[in-house]
Amino acid sequence: MLRVSIARLTPKIPKIAVPAHMALVLCLPTPALCQRAPPPALPATFANGVTTRADIPYRTIDGETLTLDLYLPSMRKGPHPAVVFVHGGGFVSGHSRMMGAATNFPEHLAALAARGFVVASIQYRLAPKAYFPAQVRDAKAAIAWLRDHAADYNVAPSRVAIWGSSAGGTIAATVGTTCGVEMFEPEGAARTKGKTCVQAVADWFGPITMDSPLITAAYLGCATHPDCDTRRHVASPASYVRHEMPPFLVLHGDSDELVPIDQSRQFAKLLKTAQVDTTLTIVAGAKHGLKAVDPAQQRSIIDDAMATLETFLGRTIGSPATVTR
Repeated sequence: MLRVSIARLTPKIPKIAVPAHMALVLCLPTPALCQRAPPPALPATFANGVTTRADIPYRTIDGETLTLDLYLPSMRKGPHPAVVFVHGGGFVSGHSRMMGAATNFPEHLAALAARGFVVASIQYRLAPKAYFPAQVRDAKAAIAWLRDHAADYNVAPSRVAIWGSSAGGTIAATVGTTCGVEMFEPEGAARTKGKTCVQAVADWFGPITMDSPLITAAYLGCATHPDCDTRRHVASPASYVRHEMPPFLVLHGDSDELVPIDQSRQFAKLLKTAQVDTTLTIVAGAKHGLKAVDPAQQRSIIDDAMATLETFLGRTIGSPATVTR
C-alpha cells in the first residue's frame, strides 16, 4: 500500500514549459487519446423529455471562459442526484460531447438524465496552455458551480458524483481522492468545506501512474526536467488514497493498447486495501475508449458500460426518490 503525507505533497509546483508543437505531436501516435473530430451539436431536447442547456459558463480563468452542458430530467420530483462528466483527449484535446468510441455521446448522457440524474459535461483547460493541477481545479470549480446553482436545476447538493474517461478518468479519480487538499482547490474561489468534494467517482480507463513520456509532457509539462519525479508523484491520484473517501467504480477494457489495464487493477487494489467501497469492472474485448473491431460488439460494450455506471450511481448517490437536500 502506498503511504504518503498529504502535507508533504503540497509544495508549489514549478511550471516547466513544453513547446506548443510538442503538445500537438503527442496526439499523432495516439489518436484515441486525442479526439480531433468536430463535436456534435447539442439538441435542445432528447427522448423522454430530457432538456439541455448548452455552453453555460461556469468559470473564467487565465483569460479563458470554461463552459459546461447540462442534461436535465423531465421529472419534476426531486431534487435530483447529479453527475459531472470529464472528457478525455490526452490532456491536449477532446470535448464535453465526446467519449472514446461512443458515437453521438450526448444521447448516452441524455439517457442517463432520463433515469433521473442531472448531468453536467464540462470543458476544462488543456495543455499546452495549462498543466496539472489546472485541470483538477477546473473540475472542482464545476462541482462548486453546480452546488451554487442547485436550486436553479433541482440538484441535490449532497449527492454529486464525478465520472471521467481516459484523461478525464485521471482527473475524476484525482478529484475523488483529494477532498480537502488545498493545492487542488480552484484558484481565487472562496473556501467552503466540502463544496468541491464528491460522493461517488467513476474512473473509466484513466492513467493512474504518470510514467508515460507522453502524459508526463502533456499533463505535467515537464518531460525530462529534474522536478518530474515529484510532479509524477503529486499528480497520481493513488498518492492520496485513504479510508475516508467516496465509493469508486474503476472500469477498463482488457484489450486497452494505450493505458495498461494493470494500472486500474492496482488502483482498485489500493482503494480496497484502504477499505474504500470499490467496484472494478474489466470489459472483455474493449480497447482504449471502449473501442472494438466489430461495430455490433462496440455498441454492446458501450451500452453495458453505461448500464454498469447507472447501477453504480443508483447505489451510491441514489435515485431522485431517495435523496434529500
